[in-house]
Amino acid sequence: MMKLALTIALIALTTVGLNAQTNNTDSLKTDSVEVVITPKKGQDSTIVKVAGMKIIVLSNERNEPKKIVVDTEVKDDTTYYKDNQGDNVSHWAGVRIGVNGFLSNEGLPLPASHRFLELDYGKSVCVDVNLLEKDFRLYKQHIELVTGLGMHFANYTFKNKYTTLLNTDPLSASVDSTILLDKNKLRATYLTAPLMLGFSTHKDESKAFRFAAGGQVSWRIASKLKQQYNFGGQTFKPRIKSDYDLNPLLFHAIASMGYGPINLVATYGLNTLFESNKTVALNPFDVGVQIMF
Repeated sequence: MMKLALTIALIALTTVGLNAQTNNTDSLKTDSVEVVITPKKGQDSTIVKVAGMKIIVLSNERNEPKKIVVDTEVKDDTTYYKDNQGDNVSHWAGVRIGVNGFLSNEGLPLPASHRFLELDYGKSVCVDVNLLEKDFRLYKQHIELVTGLGMHFANYTFKNKYTTLLNTDPLSASVDSTILLDKNKLRATYLTAPLMLGFSTHKDESKAFRFAAGGQVSWRIASKLKQQYNFGGQTFKPRIKSDYDLNPLLFHAIASMGYGPINLVATYGLNTLFESNKTVALNPFDVGVQIMF
């Protein structure tokens, strides 16, 4: 499970532009932190260097307690081992795929002045990669306060094949009937963190019904317009990076429920997708299925 989470972490961080380096070992470097995963037969060693301090976490396939080496001082991590053996139910960590969209105060369809924002919901797909989860027990393994860290990749695919968003203030669009867009979507990437109250019926995730509800904050770290069209026998794929009046912070109500490794998750925006007074008020939402870590 450690390998899976770290592998996904490397993929996700690469997506937002961090540099990863690979040789005989997998490594991830920033200015102050270095993480090296050194696979060995029957044993995984994770080396973390932070501000000159080296921490090595040793584990093996015999399911024994982990050993932690802090600057050559060895400690048995028995507390961590026992705690995890008694709490295996996840409410946040996992990979989710779903459909995203937005609603105006008047519902659907959108007002006539903003029909250029109408979506093709069959192609408006979102992906969430929730890497980290931290649970605080309130009552045994059955009631917990849940938080964590993840990434949300939203794809708003427009129905109109001749309209291009313009990064004007306020947001507007232009129409060119001579170009048929095969792809026309606004892509936004967010860092996400939840605060939920989670309930589960069993400490073993494979036997547990679970439910969680609360809030989620999302910080936009990238956005761009992605298009594709053919013209004069050539294929063009413009990628235009801009904020397009998207709100830098989104606040969602979130609820999830599931059994075993599968969760159904829904979120609804408590503020608008685009900045206030820049375009029609549109509240984002998404619904999806999640495979839990």
